[in-house]
Amino acid sequence: MVSRLALLGIAIAVAGLIALPETLALFSGGHNFYDVLSNNIYDQNGTKTTAIPCEKCHADISVELRRGGANEPHSNESCDECHMTVALSAEGLKNGENGTFHAAASPACLDCHGYNATTENATGAGNAMNIMNGSYEVHKQFAAGSLNSALLKDANEACISCHTHVAVDINWKKAAMINFTALGTIDGGWTVGNFTIGGSTLINTYGNQTGQVNSSY
Repeated sequence: MVSRLALLGIAIAVAGLIALPETLALFSGGHNFYDVLSNNIYDQNGTKTTAIPCEKCHADISVELRRGGANEPHSNESCDECHMTVALSAEGLKNGENGTFHAAASPACLDCHGYNATTENATGAGNAMNIMNGSYEVHKQFAAGSLNSALLKDANEACISCHTHVAVDINWKKAAMINFTALGTIDGGWTVGNFTIGGSTLINTYGNQTGQVNSSY
C-alpha cells in the first residue's frame, strides 16, 4: 500500500514538473505594467505618445485622427497633450483631487483654440473664439448657442459639427418673406425702406459623413 502511494506521489510530481513550465509560459507577460513615469515615449511612427496605449480602447479615435495623414492637425499630438496637460492648465484641474478625473480629463476645444490659448500660430488657429466673435462672422450665434448646451463641454458642439466627420441633422425655422415699402416720387424716383421679415418656413437638412446633404421642406 505504501509503495503504491509512493508511486502515485512520484507520478504526480513528474506530471507537475512537465505541466508547470507550460502553465508559467501561458501566463508570462500577463502582468507586465507600463512605465507611467517616462516623458519620452514614442510609438512606431515616431509620434510622442503616453505611456499607457490609449488606442487599446480608443482605436477608432486613433484612426480618425490619423485619417488625413500629415494634413491632419492633430496627427502629431499625443492623447495626454489634450486630455491631461492642456485641460489641467486651462481649467485648473488637479489629477485625482476632489473627484476631478483619474486618467484623462474631458477637454474643451477652446482650451487650446481660444480664450487664453497659448497655441496660436500664423493662421490664428489658437484664437478661434476671438475670430468667431468678429463683426461679420455669420456663425457667431452658432458658437454662442453651443456654449449653453449641456450635451458636450463648452462650445464643442459647434467645433465638431464643422471640423469632424460626424453627421449634422438641423431643423431650421427661417423667415419666408421680406416686406418693404417702395414709394414712387413725382419725378419717377423711388424711396425704399421699412424692411421687415414675415412668415416662416420649416426646413430639415441632413449632412452625413461624406458631406452629402438631403433637404426637405
